[in-house]
Amino acid sequence: MSNKLASLIRNDKDIFTGTLATMAVRSKITIVPNAKAHSDQPDYRVFANGTYEIGAAWKKTSETTGNDYLSVKMAAPELGAMAIYANVIALDEIGDDGVTHLMLWSAREPQAANNQMVA
Repeated sequence: MSNKLASLIRNDKDIFTGTLATMAVRSKITIVPNAKAHSDQPDYRVFANGTYEIGAAWKKTSETTGNDYLSVKMAAPELGAMAIYANVIALDEIGDDGVTHLMLWSAREPQAANNQMVA
């Protein structure tokens, strides 16, 4: 089972472009730097088809490898009832198609499972 959601190309303005592809959705996405007014705001915004904001991303560093990556959270009616969590990681080498990064799905437990009521 592949956990790749998108192949991305990062340009010199730190903008990522590619196509989000799931079983239900295929859409052009852009991840653009966010002009932050506060430190708790995301570092990037995620847009579908150039205009619809579907998520945000935060810069992170892996505790295991020390590599930088983006932690992404996306939500939209087309994506289903639960948010999609993913990580954007850099490739060791640029692909023949210019791909520099991959967006990989990151499985998370549903919030409802953690908040079950006990009678």
